[in-house]
Amino acid sequence: MHIGDLARGAAVNIQTIRFYERQGLIPAPLRNESGYRCYDEHDLERVIFIKRNQELGFTLVEIKQLIELHRVVAAIPKPLRRKPNELRGIIAIGRERLDVINQKIRILHTMRRQLVSLIQQLESPVVLTCPVSRTSHKTQRKSPQKSS
Repeated sequence: MHIGDLARGAAVNIQTIRFYERQGLIPAPLRNESGYRCYDEHDLERVIFIKRNQELGFTLVEIKQLIELHRVVAAIPKPLRRKPNELRGIIAIGRERLDVINQKIRILHTMRRQLVSLIQQLESPVVLTCPVSRTSHKTQRKSPQKSS
């Protein structure tokens, strides 16, 4: 497949494919007689893998490490009797990312609860004051202003 087909299949633009190639995230493709890049299904899977991991919050450096670690682990004869250092590296990166994701989930749950509460208050039949301004009113009452 050509670069446009790969980009469409992975839902990225052509410049993203070229960028991944320059960064060493995908190997330089073979070229046909006309000089066009030629990709295969493995390249499509890798671009989708990169994009999905970016969406999960992995940096391109971390993704490159995951790709390299996966390559090394895939070459290890099966069955594994003990976990090689490379596999422990993948586990460590995964656990770090999982901690970050869990923290984001907690923050999003808090934001969701606050937004639901705000909407419920604003949709109630009688809104006496803006729920958002309550904290600013309390702050103003605590610090008396001097009159001139």
